[in-house]
Amino acid sequence: MAEFQGIDVSKHQGGILWPQVKEAGIQFAILRAGYGREVSQKDVCFEENYKNAKAAGIPVGAYWYSYAVDAEDAKKEAAACLACIKGKTFEYPIAYDVEDHSQAGFDKQKLTDIVTAFCEELEAAGYYVMVYANKNWLETKLDYERLKQYDIWLAQWADEADWAGDYGIWQYSNQGAVDGIDGRVDLDIAYKDYPDIIKGAGLNGFSEEASAPVTPPDTNVDVIYCVRAGGKWYPEVKNLTDFAGVIGKAITDIAIKVSKGSIKYRVHVKGGNWLPWVTGYNLKDAVNGYAGNGKEIDAVEVYYYTPDDIRPVKKAKYRVSPVKGGYWPWQYDDETTNGQDGYAGMFGKKIDRVQIVIE
Repeated sequence: MAEFQGIDVSKHQGGILWPQVKEAGIQFAILRAGYGREVSQKDVCFEENYKNAKAAGIPVGAYWYSYAVDAEDAKKEAAACLACIKGKTFEYPIAYDVEDHSQAGFDKQKLTDIVTAFCEELEAAGYYVMVYANKNWLETKLDYERLKQYDIWLAQWADEADWAGDYGIWQYSNQGAVDGIDGRVDLDIAYKDYPDIIKGAGLNGFSEEASAPVTPPDTNVDVIYCVRAGGKWYPEVKNLTDFAGVIGKAITDIAIKVSKGSIKYRVHVKGGNWLPWVTGYNLKDAVNGYAGNGKEIDAVEVYYYTPDDIRPVKKAKYRVSPVKGGYWPWQYDDETTNGQDGYAGMFGKKIDRVQIVIE
């Protein structure tokens, strides 16, 4: 039996470095799309997780957390879910998460009616549906015979699963540790090749793509960056169209983003240390929107993560210049071969210009 290692995530994991998750061996991710009956209850990290997981080459599914009180309520939840996932493609199922304490007192028929109402709406819209529940609820609160037509996502945190029914995915831990994620994360194993099944059946948004002509992927990657000097942010620069900075003014902060894949960067301050890695791009976010703390910078380190659909692998190529001086040699990612230092700059020498390109 095939086994695929995965995780399921929501806003509770915060910002995720998906390329690191990919490198850690994770083969799929189920993303919380939202909860309840309103589109406004979409998970605040869903769009970012979807975009960045896909960019890292990780197949995804989604789940919708329920607190429906009856079948009609479940249909409203289905409508909200469909609105949130519209226009996206999912290689793994769309799951209905049934576990809320407010539903614990429902009898089997009522709770199963709720689940089937949601699943029927999703199936009618062309999605491969799955039911998430723990072993106890599957055995005592749901009518499994009525749900056998759907794949089950079993939640049982144990070394071995001992539920007697069939299941396509097993969530075996809520205490996982995965590179790229701060704190604990749920761990899962899938026992079916869902991407092959779903794409082959033209479900989960793949029907139109399946009939579309195949075009070679665009492998060009643009990098956009800007710097702050003298208390002022200067205009953005794209690739090597110019340099970021002003000759003679020491740079104190830098922000970098890319059009494809993802990037991390950090700076070293003159007379100090390396500051934490940054992955975002937001000039109003001093935590993860830019690198710097207002002090003069003497070195920069940049690392680019190439998505799976771009080959060969690309690197960040960058260089800096000391104030009123000439550029120091180009640096590639954090390499230390061929005379490279692993970063661009020289400790103790503040910089006034930066150039970056992805090659």
